[in-house]
Amino acid sequence: MANICIVIPFYNEAARFDLAAFNRFYTSNTNCYFCLVNDGSTDNTEAMLKNAGTTERAMLINVEQNSGKAEAIRTGMLYAKKWQNFDHFAYIDADFSAPLDSIPYLIDSAQGASFIIGSRLMILGKKIIRNNFRHYTGRIFATLASEILKLPIYDTQCGAKVFGKQHIDTAFSEAFKTTWLFDLEIIMRLVKKDGWQGFKAFATEVPLYEWIEKGGSKVKLSYMFRLPFDLLKIRRKYGKAN
Repeated sequence: MANICIVIPFYNEAARFDLAAFNRFYTSNTNCYFCLVNDGSTDNTEAMLKNAGTTERAMLINVEQNSGKAEAIRTGMLYAKKWQNFDHFAYIDADFSAPLDSIPYLIDSAQGASFIIGSRLMILGKKIIRNNFRHYTGRIFATLASEILKLPIYDTQCGAKVFGKQHIDTAFSEAFKTTWLFDLEIIMRLVKKDGWQGFKAFATEVPLYEWIEKGGSKVKLSYMFRLPFDLLKIRRKYGKAN
């Protein structure tokens, strides 16, 4: 059975983190390990995580000063790479909008792909519940990304992704240029390394079976005005996909 390390970033998540759901998944999935990254929380997140993050399969990483979700995930990924020789690495949001079972589901559904993008695609048989405003602004963003970066991917920003170990250095060794578009930067780093045709050979997008938006997003509405500038910053850094 393949070993998986799942990175979960936390910033003031004491009221949203479902510790019982975490414990159930931890107990029933003995091939799954965790890097729990407490990114400078000022609430009771650290105390809540101490029991969960002091086991042989779960490590608690405390970052004293908040550095943002992108850097928290990057910190967790680089730590996980040193921890053990895992077959897969993944990250998921602490509110479990996508349940933890999404990670093995993505791997099982990906038919051997080594980079798997979870997709919040509203199709028959899937339970995708999203705030309408966030859904439609997401579609506007996807259109902009497709136009500026020539990147035909439905949902670059979904907070559930899985990586083969061969991609960790390319995706995470360098700090990200943007705060909220790090998912997109990861994709463009992999594309830049192997080219669009090479990327398509190892990457796939898999519709999630469930996404229930929990609210409490830390992305401010005002960021929408910066989006085009950050997309152009990514294009200058990584070029176009194809």
